[in-house]
Amino acid sequence: MDNDKSFDLRIISNQVRFGCGYRTVNGEKEFFAWHGYPDRNDDFITTVEISRDEYDEINQDYPKEISADRKTADLFRDKYVEGHLVILEGWNKLPSGTGLQKDGIRMRGLSCIFPVPDIRKTTEYYVRKLGFSAVPYLNCKEPHVCLYLDKAEIILLQADKDKVLPNRELYGYGYDAYLYSDEQDSLEERLVSKGVRVVRPLSVTDYRNREFVVEDIDGRWLAFGLKQAAE
Repeated sequence: MDNDKSFDLRIISNQVRFGCGYRTVNGEKEFFAWHGYPDRNDDFITTVEISRDEYDEINQDYPKEISADRKTADLFRDKYVEGHLVILEGWNKLPSGTGLQKDGIRMRGLSCIFPVPDIRKTTEYYVRKLGFSAVPYLNCKEPHVCLYLDKAEIILLQADKDKVLPNRELYGYGYDAYLYSDEQDSLEERLVSKGVRVVRPLSVTDYRNREFVVEDIDGRWLAFGLKQAAE
């Protein structure tokens, strides 16, 4: 490692997009690994903070750029990316030359916000039927519940109306949330076994997403899918 450099980004495999690097913040080096998903609508890069030892281990395991397949990328992701603290996620594409935003602003994630007519009833549905975990903040000035499923988050707000209108009723079409998953088959089977209403069974759309769509207790449509690789 060049100690004189304030930033370094290694692309170990440009085919399936993974690598590592470091940057200097307040005189201290922060090490990270990243893994890309080029088979989504656009490049989707997950970047996570790792230790110096892990950074050195990566460079020992992958001393030069390689032509890798999906299996190799998944092994890298499972070992160095999954389970680490996410510091940047959901870029449309890897910024040219750095891989990190130059102004230092970090986007840690994105949450859907759903106003609902009965916050307790909707929370119970998402926990029992869809498998989310719930963290309630019902005694706050603005009562809400945070729902979590892996890296997806939905925030429920207590609406002052008896009915909410989904996007398709307000605007003619459109899902209310899109959750990315590459395990659509088993996920659809599990949700069906829980009695979740599937409104669009698993299929490949004309925009090349393999997805299925369910309707929640309030009439919102949630899609679970992923962009298919170009043939």
